[in-house]
Amino acid sequence: MNKKRREELSMAESYINMALDIVQSAMDDEQYCLFNVPENLQDTDQYSKMEDAVDSLSDAIESLDDAKEQIGSAKE
Repeated sequence: MNKKRREELSMAESYINMALDIVQSAMDDEQYCLFNVPENLQDTDQYSKMEDAVDSLSDAIESLDDAKEQIGSAKE
């Protein structure tokens, strides 16, 4: 792989890192809200949606981490 493509892939890794920060922050905020829902509201649809959002954001973080690893492997 030539230098130009490696630089472009490094830029992609940088964007992924920014996306990871944003998604992690959103997940942390949603998880904080989830932990602070009163017990009597934990069986509601809204609570279930919040749980699903945290799970989805966690999956997104894993996917972004995997993409970053694959790009790193390609650059070697």
